[in-house]
Amino acid sequence: MKKYNRTFRSITLLTCGAILIAPLSACSKKVDPDKIAKPRAATTATDGNGAILPDDDQKWLSVGHDSGNESEASQLFRYYDMGVFVGSSDLLTAYYSFDDPKNYYSDWPTVGLHFPTVDEYTSAAASYESFADELESLDPDELTEGQNRAIKDMCYDFRYMADEYKYYQYVPHLNPMGGKQILYPLLTSLIQFNSKDDVMRYFVILEDYLNFFTQVFEAEKQRSEMGIGWNDESIDRIIEDCVKMQDERDTNFMKTTFESRVGALHLSDQETKELIRRNDELLETSYYPAFEMLIEKLPELKGMCNDTPYLASTADGKAYYEAIFHLTAGTDMPVEDCIELLQQKINEINDTYYPLWQTKGTYFGYGDLSFDDARKWCERFTSEHFPEISANEVSVFNVPEKFSESMQPATYYSAPIDNFTKHTVWVNTALVENPEYNMFTLISHEMYPGHLYQHQYQAENLESRYQVFATSKAYAEGWAKYSEWNMIHYAPFDQQMAESAWTASLLYSILLSARMSIGIEYEGWTYDDCATYLYHYGQDESIMKEYWKSITAEQCFAVEYAFGYIFTSEIIDSAVEELDGICTKDEVMKAYLDLGCAPFPILKEDMEKYVESKKS
Repeated sequence: MKKYNRTFRSITLLTCGAILIAPLSACSKKVDPDKIAKPRAATTATDGNGAILPDDDQKWLSVGHDSGNESEASQLFRYYDMGVFVGSSDLLTAYYSFDDPKNYYSDWPTVGLHFPTVDEYTSAAASYESFADELESLDPDELTEGQNRAIKDMCYDFRYMADEYKYYQYVPHLNPMGGKQILYPLLTSLIQFNSKDDVMRYFVILEDYLNFFTQVFEAEKQRSEMGIGWNDESIDRIIEDCVKMQDERDTNFMKTTFESRVGALHLSDQETKELIRRNDELLETSYYPAFEMLIEKLPELKGMCNDTPYLASTADGKAYYEAIFHLTAGTDMPVEDCIELLQQKINEINDTYYPLWQTKGTYFGYGDLSFDDARKWCERFTSEHFPEISANEVSVFNVPEKFSESMQPATYYSAPIDNFTKHTVWVNTALVENPEYNMFTLISHEMYPGHLYQHQYQAENLESRYQVFATSKAYAEGWAKYSEWNMIHYAPFDQQMAESAWTASLLYSILLSARMSIGIEYEGWTYDDCATYLYHYGQDESIMKEYWKSITAEQCFAVEYAFGYIFTSEIIDSAVEELDGICTKDEVMKAYLDLGCAPFPILKEDMEKYVESKKS
């Protein structure tokens, strides 16, 4: 048996993108692998001393627990697999990563909002590489099949994350579509107050707004000076968000939501009044000034980046783009090969469906259900066709109407690491009135059998915590888009019309957008280049303006949806075809979920093994 140097160094993991894409945050302390406790959510249904927990705690399943005779390599894998989640960079991240960090044997951070320093980016890049080296040194013969697959997933991510953080100047912090200028206030306003301690931690977050967004502006200024910042239209949209975040102060959501939450604590009138006074004070001295500063300073960046945001125009920019592309697409295929694959899919759909769309005269609209009816229908269907999951708690929030143009149609936030049955979904009700967005497909994507079901099922059944709580965007969005496609064939609508409309949405909203995004950022396409490309698919100049507005407002726009769906459908459909008469489609989809998150080449290889095992 191979001997290992039992050392473990925690990684400085940074929340530099949208919060909770992967709930891995900065952990400043060193972690002794012999002292990492076994969190209930990860490994045990006891209190740590062998005593069985009360019935209410039995939802913590004994997935991946130590049998007492596992190999040293297996033990080290578990230390790494759990250890990456120890700690949070700041309180806002902690509130959306944990029910309570102490459940995962860390503690509440003392920082409200953390902005990564240059040294932290540099340290993170080096640590990711080192972490991947150490994991790859483990003897695969001493690990389970699931552990080896998880290591491939982790090392794939860590290698490309290291490359991404080497070029931290290219990382955006504001975003015209759901950036921190709108996401952080909304998340802050939804922090649940279970005690006065939560209120005090909320105040720490609020105190950090001005300092945090001052650093954000300086980073965005540096990006603009490098020629890779936002164009004027995107800057104007960010400024509009900032105006909405701090206007109508007497009825501002940061004031009204606080008062309702603190009122529910049933403190004394004097305590309640004092807490409301403190919130008002911090709004006036930190929160509102943060957005006033951005409104004043962001116009300085206009005029710097109105040309095509060609990230790959320099060696560093190309290295950065390729890193985020491979992370976003879930494959290590060269970008050029991915372009060819994407174009092939676009042509295939266009050749098949465009004549039908011309005849019908419309692409979208095939009936819909209300949110509640769609949820009941999809949840019932999922329970009948997929393995059962534990009872869960789902909080559904409507995005305030005035923020509708700055948020996605719907968003699922992963359950906390220490409570995988607690889910959050945001629904942009103003936006989903657009006939392009269908409530039935949104529910099947975000909830059942999409993100929510996938996340909880795998939390209950996979050995690896990393594969559950750091799922790649491509894997998650691929499963969710495939869930949509699968569900419309059972939906209470005209099947031919539903399939046609869904495919039109896939082509025009995702595939063409992803292709032009790669063209702009990697190949240097101009506005006119995109307009010429789009013209071949029956789209005119007015539509091009909307595409340009979206594509230039987000790096790798739509890439995770495009390649996630292409690879997921290819892997599952191929297995279904090969196993026709042997396994049902539901069984194949379950087998795919049981593999957990991994790069698509690994998933394809493992599903081929599954097919052969069933055939034999």
